[in-house]
Amino acid sequence: MGEMTGQIVEVVLKALAGGVFVLAFAALAEMLTPKRLAGVFCAAPSVALASLIVTAGIAGVPDVLASARGMQIGAVGFTLYCLIAVPLLRRWGAWRGALAALAVWGVVVAIGHALAPQDLLGVRTTTVPGSPPGPAALDLAPPPARPS
Repeated sequence: MGEMTGQIVEVVLKALAGGVFVLAFAALAEMLTPKRLAGVFCAAPSVALASLIVTAGIAGVPDVLASARGMQIGAVGFTLYCLIAVPLLRRWGAWRGALAALAVWGVVVAIGHALAPQDLLGVRTTTVPGSPPGPAALDLAPPPARPS
């Protein structure tokens, strides 16, 4: 029961933090011209930033790195989706064009996830000696000093 409560608290904190960041970015967007750029600042950056902050506070650096890697791969897939959606919509109509673009996004994200190195953001992972096989432990310790 405690694990379920922790997950609920995490979701609620992410929702609250996301709302605060959406409001902050909306205020920023009100100051920008042209107004059509406001949606770019209100949606994805604010929610992603809030999610990463809450994840850092609750789960720690390894989960933040995994989330950031997923966000980067998803952003590449979404960019390709946006570039390919318009021609597909014109050629095949709304339903078939959108589904085809979504399929392209899915393939790009699956390939990106499969090809992404585990230390994409420069963090070394090592296994802990004597521990059962499982997730890698994060090694943030500086390298040992060499005698001169």
